[in-house]
Amino acid sequence: MLGKKSYLIFIIIGVIVFLYLIFSNNGYKNDFYNTVNKDKLDNIKLKNNEYTWSVFKDAQDKSDNKVKNIIKDIVSGRDTTLDNNINHKIKKVWDNANNVEYRNEIGIGILSKYLNRVNNSNNTKELLDSIIDIENDLGVDILTSINVGSDYKDNNKMIVFFYPVTYFGNSSSDYYVNDDYMTYKAYLKRGIIQILQVYGYDKKKSKDISMEAIKFYENISKDSKLSKDLEDVSSYYNIVNNNDIKDIYSNIDIKYYLEKRGIYKYNNYSIVDKGQYKNLNNSFRNDNLDIWKKIILLKVLSSYAEFTSDKYMKVIDNINNSILGVNSGKDISDKNIDIINGLFSGDIDYLYTKNVLSDKDRKNISDMVDDIKDYYEVMLKNNKWLSKDTKDKAIVKLRKMEVYVGLKKYDNISSKYSIDSDSFLDNVIGILRVHRKRDMDRLSNGEKIDNTMSQSTVNAYYSPLENAIYIPSAIMFLDNSHDYYERLGSIGMIFAHEITHGFDVNGSKFDSDGNMADWWSKKDYKNYMKYRDKVIEYYNKYEVIGGKYINGEATVNENIADLGAISCISGIALDKKASNQDIKSMYEANAKMWASKNTKQYDEMLLLQDSHSPNKYRVNAVLSSTNLYYKVYGVNSFDKMYKSKKERVYVW
Repeated sequence: MLGKKSYLIFIIIGVIVFLYLIFSNNGYKNDFYNTVNKDKLDNIKLKNNEYTWSVFKDAQDKSDNKVKNIIKDIVSGRDTTLDNNINHKIKKVWDNANNVEYRNEIGIGILSKYLNRVNNSNNTKELLDSIIDIENDLGVDILTSINVGSDYKDNNKMIVFFYPVTYFGNSSSDYYVNDDYMTYKAYLKRGIIQILQVYGYDKKKSKDISMEAIKFYENISKDSKLSKDLEDVSSYYNIVNNNDIKDIYSNIDIKYYLEKRGIYKYNNYSIVDKGQYKNLNNSFRNDNLDIWKKIILLKVLSSYAEFTSDKYMKVIDNINNSILGVNSGKDISDKNIDIINGLFSGDIDYLYTKNVLSDKDRKNISDMVDDIKDYYEVMLKNNKWLSKDTKDKAIVKLRKMEVYVGLKKYDNISSKYSIDSDSFLDNVIGILRVHRKRDMDRLSNGEKIDNTMSQSTVNAYYSPLENAIYIPSAIMFLDNSHDYYERLGSIGMIFAHEITHGFDVNGSKFDSDGNMADWWSKKDYKNYMKYRDKVIEYYNKYEVIGGKYINGEATVNENIADLGAISCISGIALDKKASNQDIKSMYEANAKMWASKNTKQYDEMLLLQDSHSPNKYRVNAVLSSTNLYYKVYGVNSFDKMYKSKKERVYVW
């Protein structure tokens, strides 16, 4: 039993703790993300057609508005920067897209020719010819999904990749064999019924076909690679030759097929998902002819729905709205802006960069990236678990890492477009055919493809095949401060995050020249996996939505990149002898950048499909493993964000 004196001491300690919890600055120590963003989040109300709000979305909306103004200036004749011929093409396709009455009148137009031929096929040989024409002319993946890219082991060479085939509504195998996707599968099933009714089937027949189609997709998907299997970039590299493909596609004349697809002569391919391709082959039989016809119909209709009539567009919109938890999506004018931006991406990117990114902006970003690279080199030199040889190679890789801010070069492929029709669908098909031909030309002449994302996308990414970071011009819509530390905490975190990808489980497989190589020792890799496993375990403990937790395995690469980034910017701040207030500004700027509010459905979808942790935990979970955060905010074991030093995780 406690004595009176001990009991009194116990009471006093309890009162002190109680008063500490009441009067201390708890918010920044218990829930940093919500404390920093409270006023903003309290005032955000999602509308019926909104599934998300975020600082990133605000920035993206501003970027999209800039694109809209650029396109409207072109089609109105106010902007004559581009060649007149290109301006004329953009205006014609824009007018085609917005002539909804004529689009409704045409419906699926030229697609009927291909679908009728499919329907009239009497055997798989005849059906194969129809499939080849659809794949070549329309670019719809049915038996294979052919893409041209750099050879991982020699990125100066181009090879053919056979990516996983997608299904109705661009769905993947996850939707049909992963129980967590059952709700989404139900939405797709309903979408199949709706699109078949638009096509002309009655409700009963549409339901019957939908049941058959779902069963078909389930059978094809049962041996497929799922999204979790494709997180490791090396899983995309499985070299085969023509004889190997004959073994996989034993039910078709694969030599004839590859010749007609224009690639048989290369005899060097990478099949990403052999399991799926084997199942496609096994099902390609005369006794399955009828279901194959329906599967092709569904794939063609859903692939081109956005370019046909509003009835087909509405079906795809309904599926997406159900998944995202909204009542309506973009109006047709905004959809057409997105389509024009995609079809004429090279031209719009060129004008966008001129409008958004100044030389001063480019220099400011480059200077910040240089600071980050310099300190990342310090981090690598101080690393305790890499061998000296690997550490030296990592530093060489870091120094050789290219950083492209804004547009790398103007791609004027639109000069090759022939816009001869009044049909939006016909012109889109013609444009996409030009892009496919260019990719095949690059395969034959060995020209490398620039892996650049749209300049209007608010993001950045690291390409292991080039050992390069791409920073689109739209990053400027996130760069809202002139204060160095606030910028370091916002866009600086993004840049440091991308640099970290150069040394994660994927980056470690590519050397300083961007070629796949074993430049880590087995011991280095073993050490890395120990740290990686701790990161997985750490994030697995964070509950997000009522009983649903972060998937530490699925998000580990992005979590390691976040942890590496926070270590880097914290180190820079210490190196520059930043004040506590500067450091607080840096951390709070990072928290503000990730502010977001979503529908429950969108949160659930992200938890399933996003390789990143939810935004709140990209702040709180990261800071809880950051020693400088504890020092600056005085966090101790009474605070909810406190983690003991043993619990804190890091890799770099």
